[in-house]
Amino acid sequence: MPTYSTNYLPEELVIKILSSLPVKYVLRCKLVCKLWLSITLDPDFIRTHLKFSQQRPSVLAEAVYYDMQGSSYEIVSMISNSFEDSVNVPLPSSYSDPDHISSSCNGLVCLNDYNNSNIYIWNPSTRQGKELPRPKIQDHYMVLICIGFYFDSVSKDYKILRLVFAYPRKNARQTRSSLRVEIYSTKSDSWSEIQVEDADISSVNYGRNIGGVTSGPVIKGVLYMTSNKGLISFRLNKRVLKRVPLPSNFKINYETEVFEYEGCAALILYHNNEESLSLWTLDDDDDNWRRGIWTQKLNLEGDIRMNWSSKYFGVGQLVAWKDHRTIIMYDYNKKEAKEHRLQLPSNWYIDSFFRHTESLISLEGFVNGGIW
Repeated sequence: MPTYSTNYLPEELVIKILSSLPVKYVLRCKLVCKLWLSITLDPDFIRTHLKFSQQRPSVLAEAVYYDMQGSSYEIVSMISNSFEDSVNVPLPSSYSDPDHISSSCNGLVCLNDYNNSNIYIWNPSTRQGKELPRPKIQDHYMVLICIGFYFDSVSKDYKILRLVFAYPRKNARQTRSSLRVEIYSTKSDSWSEIQVEDADISSVNYGRNIGGVTSGPVIKGVLYMTSNKGLISFRLNKRVLKRVPLPSNFKINYETEVFEYEGCAALILYHNNEESLSLWTLDDDDDNWRRGIWTQKLNLEGDIRMNWSSKYFGVGQLVAWKDHRTIIMYDYNKKEAKEHRLQLPSNWYIDSFFRHTESLISLEGFVNGGIW
């Protein structure tokens, strides 16, 4: 059988082929020759590859093991958009006791170890990551910590926004709960505390009136969060935190999460008088941000029962979980549902999941391997 040299392939063709491949195949191809290695390490190629990857998003599901001794977070399942390809990825060993993965941005995920106040940025596709400097805000009376992970397109910097809602200390003069905010920059590799205006929230006691806060996506410069009281937004440029009223006669489930739907923040809401579900989007741009305009996009009544934790996957598909081991891909145009049961060991359950894009992105300070 004749052999062929890779030199017969024009470099432009090699780049086009490699940029269209999933990460696991690119990592294999980079071992073929020095030219292919240099191509895969080029920042322009990595950006081109990311654009292709964004057209074929996957599901990232975090699994947790529960027993009488407590819980353990060790497995992340990466599932392709067809559900025909699934792989379990061990989490870094130093990631010990998180609440859940906060978010994914350009193939990078933010891991939060609340037990030790440690935060990590990790690329599950390349198994590279780094432990960040400890946050500056440390308080034994912290009751709610919400983290948003996003890419600042102006400064070309990956940033983490950390909001800390804290109870007052015992015998302290201050009797109200407080909010403190800090931002981590990957370029400076440091945290800095910022002052914020908390419109519509400053008059309430945070610990009692906001409830558990879960971070959602950053859309058009706004970080969205959900609590058992509804939707919260934080405008990054104005540094304003506010509660967003829900549509009248609709309510939020206690664990509903905000997600992105066709460029807008979206929620799946319950009607007050019945169990029917509908998908609503929020117009929260610079002209409407103080009040927000809700639009009902989909009525899911009569369709498959969507769990409270649902995400929009793109091309007319919603992703939800049926139970703590089964994920559903639902095409609301075709009215078709496809189930995928994760192949997890006994006593393992899905803790959270979200839309994820594979990438080759590596930040300064990243190290190889799953153990740091």
